[in-house]
Amino acid sequence: MRDIASSSLCELADAIRQGRISSCQAVEACLDRIDTWQPRINAFVAIDREAALAAARHADRSLAAGRILGALHGVPLAHKDMFSRAGRTSSCGSPIFSGEIATETATVLERLDSAGAVEIGTLNMTELAGSDAPGEEPLGACHNPWNTQRFNPGSSYGPAAALAARLTFGSLGSCTGGSIRIPAAACGVTGLKPTCGRVSRHGALTRSWSLDTIGPMARTARDVARLLGCIGGFDARDPTSSDEPVPDYEAGLSIRPAGIRIAVQRQFWSAVDHHVADALAGVQELMVRLGATVKPVDLPDGHLLWDLASVLSDCETATVLGRHLRQRGADITEPNRNQLQRGNFIPAPHYLEALALRGRYLREFCDKVFADADVLQTPALPVPPPTIDQMRDQRFADEFHRTRLVNIYTRPFNYLGLPALTVPCGFTPDGMPVACQLVGRPFDEATLLAVAHAYQGATDWHLRAPQIHRTY
Repeated sequence: MRDIASSSLCELADAIRQGRISSCQAVEACLDRIDTWQPRINAFVAIDREAALAAARHADRSLAAGRILGALHGVPLAHKDMFSRAGRTSSCGSPIFSGEIATETATVLERLDSAGAVEIGTLNMTELAGSDAPGEEPLGACHNPWNTQRFNPGSSYGPAAALAARLTFGSLGSCTGGSIRIPAAACGVTGLKPTCGRVSRHGALTRSWSLDTIGPMARTARDVARLLGCIGGFDARDPTSSDEPVPDYEAGLSIRPAGIRIAVQRQFWSAVDHHVADALAGVQELMVRLGATVKPVDLPDGHLLWDLASVLSDCETATVLGRHLRQRGADITEPNRNQLQRGNFIPAPHYLEALALRGRYLREFCDKVFADADVLQTPALPVPPPTIDQMRDQRFADEFHRTRLVNIYTRPFNYLGLPALTVPCGFTPDGMPVACQLVGRPFDEATLLAVAHAYQGATDWHLRAPQIHRTY
């Protein structure tokens, strides 16, 4: 087969199972690329070469003995550094957790272990899964491999950058307001925020128990489908996890787009760059050629949903992480100290109202959008990421955040708990990835993945990779 690192997760898993490639070869291919790319993009927090190679040798010996460990037999993965694993520390993007050794392993990591995956290291993230100001990242900035001078938004930026640079074949991130979908969009990879409750959060950093969601990131919809099938399902250790049956997501990819109904916004919630708008229109045109129908709809007020999500996020973050702020506040950067304090100034009735309205707005949204549609398409990021120098200008940064351009199309769906998938769909003239977002009914990740798979079968945006020799 072609260069190992260029393979998708599923292609690699199939090749390992068929004996065409060994797990050791796959791990070594990742480690070689990490050696080249890590100094440039700083995607990894830790790289465990010996443990990864030992696990790969075990996978190869098992295969030689006729034992398949699971759907991810021998596949190298790396995850956002916020999932506990017994016997090691997880930074969660902050020095305040240094020295804390986990006594148990996160459910999602246990399930990936059971599927035969090989973990090669842990990946960079923003402090406490919040938002870092350029130059103040406790673990050092993680740069976008497409252009290291561009601001790389979203707390799961380590997984997105590592996937784009072909340093790993799949990853897990977390999403409170868009932190899977936003960096996936900025780096040109595929990222899924599942329905709230679809994936266990046991053993993961908690920021907001009403909004946090764990989800898979990879280069293709098929890869994401396989990862979701491995990690989804009820977990007695997470009282918020759902017992909704987990379908065969990969089998569901065979659903043809003929007859699929796609709703698109009649009016955007914010300004949208014309290159992004053109790319979204291109997705719609292609899906129509594949047999889908496209229907403009008027969406409920996204800014209201954004505000309600922010109330929940701010209050719950202040509650969950307040102890760390009181005990280790000096070790937390000023932007994140300010974030952790905001919730203390929100009246309790406002928080309770935001909780109480959630079910009503979910019903109204689904009735309005999904009565005549199977999938909603929106932008993921409405504008290309600005430069790091621009974000260092406080006036520019304040205006950028005030207009909510980073997460106006993602945070509302955390509030509603709906599944949402980011799919690469083009590039700007200066070479930055563009993506669309697909949103579905509760627990209907299968339709989102099938639509994305059909689209990726007819395009090659998701196959393009950044080049190390590029200069800016």
